[in-house]
Amino acid sequence: MKITAALFLLLAITANAKTDWSRFRGPNGTGVADTTGLPTEVTAENTLWKVDLGKGWSSPVLWEDKIIVTAETGTGKRGVITLDGKTGKELWRHEETFAEHKKHNFNSFASSSPFVDAAGIYINWSTGTTIQALALDHTGKLLWRNEHVADYIHEHGTGISPLVVDGVMVVRSEFDWQRDGKVYTEDPVQQAWKSCIVGLDAKTGKQVWKLDLPNCLNTFSTPVVHDLAGGKKELICTNNASGVMGIDPATGKINWQYNPGFNQRSLGSGVLQDNVYFCTFGTGGGVKEFAAIDVSGPQPKPVDFTFSKGLPYVPSPLVMGDLMYLLGDGGILKVVEFKTGKQLYEERVNGSAGSSKFFSSPVAGDGKVFCGSQQGDLIVLKAGPKFEQLSATKLDSPINATPAIGDGRLIVRTEKMLWCIGAKGNPVP
Repeated sequence: MKITAALFLLLAITANAKTDWSRFRGPNGTGVADTTGLPTEVTAENTLWKVDLGKGWSSPVLWEDKIIVTAETGTGKRGVITLDGKTGKELWRHEETFAEHKKHNFNSFASSSPFVDAAGIYINWSTGTTIQALALDHTGKLLWRNEHVADYIHEHGTGISPLVVDGVMVVRSEFDWQRDGKVYTEDPVQQAWKSCIVGLDAKTGKQVWKLDLPNCLNTFSTPVVHDLAGGKKELICTNNASGVMGIDPATGKINWQYNPGFNQRSLGSGVLQDNVYFCTFGTGGGVKEFAAIDVSGPQPKPVDFTFSKGLPYVPSPLVMGDLMYLLGDGGILKVVEFKTGKQLYEERVNGSAGSSKFFSSPVAGDGKVFCGSQQGDLIVLKAGPKFEQLSATKLDSPINATPAIGDGRLIVRTEKMLWCIGAKGNPVP
């Protein structure tokens, strides 16, 4: 009996040690993995493998011993690619054609990260002026495709990643009629298009609900899931016109809104911890805005949070314990108390050749924070209230995607390649 109990405990500990990185930025978008053995620097010895990969901004996700990512695979072609986590060998790919459209030079046509669960792999992306969604099984077989989830008007292209919550796939299509101060009028029929969030049946791809929203600046932030009393859940979504919203994933009904009047774009994804939600709003060069709200009750309440200039625009906030790491696009890292905003330090994160810029969001595990720069460096910092940079290693090309963390391993996507860095012998997820 004692041996059986001990074995059961061992199995339970092993199961709990498995990291969950099945969506953009891992467990509920926190960017934090519960694992050990992560590297303090990149070396030839701990670079387990690296493989060529097509262009894309989508971040890798992990499932069992597999890595799943999307990429451009040719002119007007892109695919969902699954690799063996131990070797980097490609297991299968599902390719589709698409209609190219307007996008920012820094964006790609494969910028939305997959969502994966036991039932399948879920993708949303844009083709022409349409948002499309599809689901694949774990062998790459197409389960369903929804050719026209919603209309979309491009300013910089798309990039919001999907979620599946209680059997509903959540797909966002939020945009603005205004571009460079002018009304977008390529087709008069498009004047009827509205921003929206759509819930699809994850088993069939059919629409379950559609929430029409006021048109807004193109939004790129991926929602988080808020666990409510009684086992219910709600989505927390943001855009500049509607502010922060709590949405019932079963019905699409807005439970609450916090909307003091944001004027800037929701790009980096928000974070939720201990019923406090924090997100930033910004533009390429303007003063940044933020929301810091307590969502423990039926209506959100602002948290007494100290405003700090130079908040991140593209990188998402990272919260570990009581500390929040705010990595600015220009390379300045602020570490503050999460629930007050009190600043503990402000330091420049340097790459191997000096100052760096960042689009990739920081991730963390094993007491370390990992940052991927536009200059192609993977930078490792020691987590905590004092600044300590452990290393900066130049990889092959710019890092715009956000890394994924498995058990003792870091999966880093550069502009050209996918790298697996860490302890030998560990399973990926």
